[in-house]
Amino acid sequence: MSTFPPEIMEAILFHLPAKSLGRFKSVSKPWYFLISNPQFIKTHMLQNKTSKMILISDSKTLYSLDINELHIYPNNNNDEDITTTSTEITFPLVQYSIKWEKILGSCNGLVLAKDEDGAIFLINPTTQEVRKVPSSPFALPFDESFVMHGFGYNPCTQDYHVITISYWDETENEHHPDYTYMYVNIYSLCENSWMELSDSPYDHAFGNLTSGVLVNGKLHWLTSRRPCYTTVIAAFSLVNKEFNEIEYPHSINNGNGVFNELVIVGGKLGLFGARLGNHLWVMEEYGVKESWIKICLHGVEIDPVKPICSVDGSNRDVVLGDEDGIVVYNMDDTRCRNLRIVGGPNGFAIGGTCVESLESPMH
Repeated sequence: MSTFPPEIMEAILFHLPAKSLGRFKSVSKPWYFLISNPQFIKTHMLQNKTSKMILISDSKTLYSLDINELHIYPNNNNDEDITTTSTEITFPLVQYSIKWEKILGSCNGLVLAKDEDGAIFLINPTTQEVRKVPSSPFALPFDESFVMHGFGYNPCTQDYHVITISYWDETENEHHPDYTYMYVNIYSLCENSWMELSDSPYDHAFGNLTSGVLVNGKLHWLTSRRPCYTTVIAAFSLVNKEFNEIEYPHSINNGNGVFNELVIVGGKLGLFGARLGNHLWVMEEYGVKESWIKICLHGVEIDPVKPICSVDGSNRDVVLGDEDGIVVYNMDDTRCRNLRIVGGPNGFAIGGTCVESLESPMH
């Protein structure tokens, strides 16, 4: 190995899977420092950003499904199912059991997850690292308060942030009978500390407690605009720490009662809702209202169904999921194929997707 020039060896390592590189750290000290170098990690992630996994959980254990290894498997009915193998995600260095309740978001291979006690963690499913996020000193002390989360990366400061939007309903308050307070806090991974931001100008209590959808460096929520309470897409910038709005498609005046969830399809922002039938709206060019396109999912029989991701980024094969399972829908032949999961739990919740990377939560 010493006969290879360093630049040749580095180029070879760039093309290896993140899991393999994690093991190769023990080969030698030079390899350890090279593979641990932040610039190497960043370059490796950019060159391997198509290596994705679907995360599922059964309320106590996390599992990953390798999107890149989906293959067609004929069953006894001569139909075509898609088969993949689940991998249990473990954390050998954690000396206590964590029962995972929900996946709250992912970015660059790091995953924000919550346990059954409400504590939140940053984990890397590939390197099996885990870090508990300290509780916010600004958290609301009321049992009736609610919290929504978001997770993303600020490229200007090279820092990861956890966003919480906390609120409680003050409709019973005689001084503010029609107001719901919305408090925004942000956690810095580099500084390992929380700070308070200005209150959100939107009513996030309008919908369900979904996590922020990360697209184009911004976290997105379906909210309502005060005081008229029109449904809008609120986008929170991780760079300037401010909210702005994303406009709906031209053919939809507003989203009131139409959409119930934001999704990511092929790295792009999507709109999905029960009242849309089998239609999915995708914003082809971020921030451009005219770029919304409607995708018709003909032949999809499960309902409700949620788009999870595209298999190869082209949107020709879209992974859809509901409470009963996962299917892969092909745009060309309009067929749904069941995703047969080998070694997975009988019942599970879908936690979204994550790329494989060497990024560490232990900054």
